Amino acid sequence: MPNQVSNSGQFSSGSGTSYAAQDLSGVSASGASQLIPAGGSGYEALPRIVKVDSSTGCTLTKAHIKGLTPAEFEALGNKETDLARVIASAAEAKTLGIEERGLTTLLTSSVQNIKPLINKQNIAEQSIILPYIQRRQRSVINANYFAIEAGQSATGADAYDPSYTNSSGDWKATVNLGGSDWVTPIENIERYFLPAGYVIINHWDSAGNSKEVQFMIVGATNADAADSGGSSVKVAKADVILRPVGKDINSDGSVPTGIASDYQPTAGILQTVANNVNDYEAWCRNQPTDLSVRLLVNWLQTTRESREVNDSYKETLNNIMSGKVNPYLSSMVHQPLAEQNKIAAKVSQDQWTRAVWYNQALNNKQKPETYMELPAVTDPEDTNCTLEYKSNALGIKTLLNEGGRVADKGGNALDLDSLFSDLYFLKRNREQDGDTISTIDVMTDRLTSVKIFEAFNAYYKLRYGWEVQRNAQINQKIEHNGIVLFNYNVYDIPDVGVQLAVFHDPMFDDLLNVGTGKKYLLDGNKSADNVFSGSDASSFTSTHRMLWLVDWSDVKIGIAGTNSVTRDQPHPEIDRLYSCRMDSVKRTFNLRSTKWTTMMDRPHRHLIIENISDSVEFTLGGTKHSF
Repeated sequence: MPNQVSNSGQFSSGSGTSYAAQDLSGVSASGASQLIPAGGSGYEALPRIVKVDSSTGCTLTKAHIKGLTPAEFEALGNKETDLARVIASAAEAKTLGIEERGLTTLLTSSVQNIKPLINKQNIAEQSIILPYIQRRQRSVINANYFAIEAGQSATGADAYDPSYTNSSGDWKATVNLGGSDWVTPIENIERYFLPAGYVIINHWDSAGNSKEVQFMIVGATNADAADSGGSSVKVAKADVILRPVGKDINSDGSVPTGIASDYQPTAGILQTVANNVNDYEAWCRNQPTDLSVRLLVNWLQTTRESREVNDSYKETLNNIMSGKVNPYLSSMVHQPLAEQNKIAAKVSQDQWTRAVWYNQALNNKQKPETYMELPAVTDPEDTNCTLEYKSNALGIKTLLNEGGRVADKGGNALDLDSLFSDLYFLKRNREQDGDTISTIDVMTDRLTSVKIFEAFNAYYKLRYGWEVQRNAQINQKIEHNGIVLFNYNVYDIPDVGVQLAVFHDPMFDDLLNVGTGKKYLLDGNKSADNVFSGSDASSFTSTHRMLWLVDWSDVKIGIAGTNSVTRDQPHPEIDRLYSCRMDSVKRTFNLRSTKWTTMMDRPHRHLIIENISDSVEFTLGGTKHSF
């Protein structure tokens, strides 16, 4: 991944020759022959930076895109050399003619320096570099809404303190956290019901009529217990003593007989509201200040690359990066080594992108408690001297799967009604962190994108009598200086109050294409046999048809360090073949490495929907429509 970058903002091919960092920001096409336009400045080699954050509404549709200037690149090199090396590697790839792919550019743009977080541990008088870093994760505690599961009249036996005297209208409600998708699992929830506070309860009276009533909190006690449904899992509960309030309530807190059932809820929803305490009254009760803080473990992985260059390659690359354009570009394109390095760089980029997404743990010992049982990296001269332990950086999908944010649809159709529900919860989850969410992005393959368009086209007509043009923006593009980074469609979802931006990327297409056709033969034709012997290809490929509802503002690539060394051949002073030769064609092998990890702080802001068929459906008026 990385190329060599000096602290002066220059990067090297690995031979000791430095190239000034140039801003090559005007690419008009993706081919090598058009990488630098005629008459251009030669600054088009530096890659673009795509930023998605709170200021963009956490959506790619409003992303900040810019090409680095020479000054910015030099400043980056002076401050964070490791990050500059990663960017410089992408610059060489562009110079070789590799088409920029939006997803890879997006990931490269999110690199962050995490070198200060690396820890060492002294073991048997050795200093071992730990294969992971630890960070604090913090999220919002949600304790404002509760479900009532039972209720009965309160008596003196329910006293929460010795001074409690019950009123005839007092009611004891047993409450739990309910089944909300964005509730925070917390214990001892009685702490959230402070005396002199108030609650609003929505429930049904004995005749089945909907009622909304208010109570003052008298006190609460813990009622945590095992799940009554037979599960041994502990459920957070509280017994809350409530006193009715309202225009019809007697001054002694009793309830007139005719409305008694209104104030005796046995099921319903309870909301806490503000207290009512005069300045002359004694009251020194603190609201609970729980923090959802836990340690995140991010595992480090070192990825290696190698490049072979010769003097001609270095000279041509130097001229391109110095701003000399077309003549040198032409000679670069026709260099065999340049073509080889182009292919190698493309493969490396794609493999790294897939690793960022799919990587799993190395084995079951990849835990902070047992990391010393992972494969050891030892000193080549002393195998008893352990230097590090190897681990795999966990991919985005792996992290979300661990957080319960991957939904397997079992090969069934994509249901728009279910998707709308998912979008609503994602919007709520993201807004809890203070962001304003008007658009939610989803990435998928081009065929699924078309199916979604067909379904929305019919949905708007059947549901609202609208044409799709009224509530959709089709064939939108995110481009910069003539390069298209992303293609997408945008749909209004009135029921959710959000827009859905459907992106399609070649990475998803490539994955599907492998399993949807017949076997390729060496003569370029296809066989009659299915790709998967004895299997239904269309059924199998549903496992690779997916929707990524990823909040890219929460995805970061941590760079813990980079390294680059060179090895030159031949060595005339020791190689007998060159002892009587005055000159030789030198080749330089540049070895590079990047120590990296994938970081996601808030899994609740993301969702993956996978294993869906090639159909999209929705239900209106009891009729299911499929596309």
